Amino acid sequence: MRFRAALLVSFLVAGCTSVHYESPRLAEQTATRDTVAVLPFEMVFSGKAPKDLTAADIQRIEQAESLAFQASLYDYLLDRSSATRKNPILVRIQPVETTNRLLDERGIGIRESWGMPTESIAETLGVDAVIRTRVHKTRYLSDLASYGTDVGLALLHEATNGDSDWLIPPGLTKTHDISADSEVLNAEDGELLWKVVVHRGTDWRRPANEVVAGITKKLSKKFPYRG
Repeated sequence: MRFRAALLVSFLVAGCTSVHYESPRLAEQTATRDTVAVLPFEMVFSGKAPKDLTAADIQRIEQAESLAFQASLYDYLLDRSSATRKNPILVRIQPVETTNRLLDERGIGIRESWGMPTESIAETLGVDAVIRTRVHKTRYLSDLASYGTDVGLALLHEATNGDSDWLIPPGLTKTHDISADSEVLNAEDGELLWKVVVHRGTDWRRPANEVVAGITKKLSKKFPYRG
């Protein structure tokens, strides 16, 4: 049985888009743009770090998540570039395997790519623009604590026949706030051509792959270079 607190949490988890910018030069760039590369996502973690993870563990997780987000966004952009789409993306998206191979061949690690100047990394990849995305995760609860809170809320609901549901603050079982800040930058001068920010909250019931897919799908929907 769904009650008001659960509904409020579900609305929070659904997320929102708070910033959407397009450069006045975007139409001009779209007309001549050839290839765009999806860079490995920059991952930023803050909040309560899990006690059983070392700094090295967190770095490894961030790098794995960076590649997972990158591949997921590429797949969604590729899908929206299909000729069967009503309003398809018109530029070529460089395969992420090519992007990562070129970076590796030049000794550029995932974390190093996050801080490289746009002009330098675009030249390395041989593309006309790059997509940079920064994901900021703020952790509030462990998954176990979130689950325990959920169970407690369900018991309270049953004990009061739902009369106390309105007192429960939304997002009480949330484990993370996630913000994805995505930009398209011109290769020649690093000019910002497009920007969007997506916010999401999540809890123990949402597996990592579902969160990654939800964010990157939202970004792909907003992506420019249409007809």
